[in-house]
Amino acid sequence: MLTSERKPKVNRRESTRVPFIVLEVKGKYSNKVFLAYAENISQGGLFLSSAQTLKVGDRFPIEFILPDNKTKVRCTCEVAWKKKYDHNGIISEGVGVRFIDLPASQKKIISGWIDKEEKKKRGS
Repeated sequence: MLTSERKPKVNRRESTRVPFIVLEVKGKYSNKVFLAYAENISQGGLFLSSAQTLKVGDRFPIEFILPDNKTKVRCTCEVAWKKKYDHNGIISEGVGVRFIDLPASQKKIISGWIDKEEKKKRGS
């Protein structure tokens, strides 16, 4: 008799992620400005979907405003991984980017915002 044991998925992420849907991100790649949408954010980076084709290792400056509508974030990021996914029959490409030179003050603001969103989610 064959039994299949499913191993629990291991979360290899260093930081907590929270959904961050419809966040417009402005990037500059090969001297061209492009727009992307962030689907989640962590203290260390973002998951972006964009029509811009990016490769693992690409670095570019990005800019976005946190949903608090007060905090503008500007930094350089690097594509850490990429994947294709199917959303309602539409094949899209997404990339995970890590913040390279995010100032500590902005990292602290992002962490605070994430903590607040997590508390809301838990109903605390």
